Amino acid sequence: MAIKESFSETDSRLKLFATESEVFQFTAKYLTEIIETTVNAREDCNVIIAGGRSITKSLEYLSPMSIDWRRVNWFLADERCVAKDDLQRNDLQIRQVLQKTLGNTYGNVTSSRTDKSLEEAVKEYATRIDQVNMFDFCLLGMGDDGHIASLLPGHRALKVSDSCYLVSDSPNPPSQRITLSMSALRNTKNRIVVTAGATKKQAVLEFRNDPQTPVRIFDPSLVVLDHGASK
Repeated sequence: MAIKESFSETDSRLKLFATESEVFQFTAKYLTEIIETTVNAREDCNVIIAGGRSITKSLEYLSPMSIDWRRVNWFLADERCVAKDDLQRNDLQIRQVLQKTLGNTYGNVTSSRTDKSLEEAVKEYATRIDQVNMFDFCLLGMGDDGHIASLLPGHRALKVSDSCYLVSDSPNPPSQRITLSMSALRNTKNRIVVTAGATKKQAVLEFRNDPQTPVRIFDPSLVVLDHGASK
């Protein structure tokens, strides 16, 4: 998959809104439409999703009555290497917001395990990811430094070919993370980045101008952001 060379304000892949709430509402509606189309065509919908504020705020706008959410399989894009009940866990964060928004019928959330060696956890999660031929969408946020999932700008993890990778030098604690690789993240029909707020300005400027940033290597089919992040 080639990386497109331009990402200007007039790019058709860019959805720009005045406010953060508009960003999150649009993202929730867009995801719902993808899931509805998918479950109408086959038994279930397989998606990759990250943690973080832009993601959880978008999930808060989902409607429990819109579709059969039990048919959605949510796979975490990355996970912090902490105990399974630690509040830093991305899967715990996602389960909490889905349950709050959709009740107990939000589907299945899957992430890497922590009750075994990290090397075994990476292999096991990679096996589960590899069992899905093509994901229906991948929804990622973007950090102030431009990272997506746990893939940092310029990091060697951007070039690995395996589906999962153990990051041991994350600049934000905890330093150890299990992340899906760029090849796994790109194995999706709809690749979506959602980000909002003035703290994202520099990272947005960088991915627009630099095709080697994580967002550009991800090659999103859609980027949803607000004026705060884009100006």
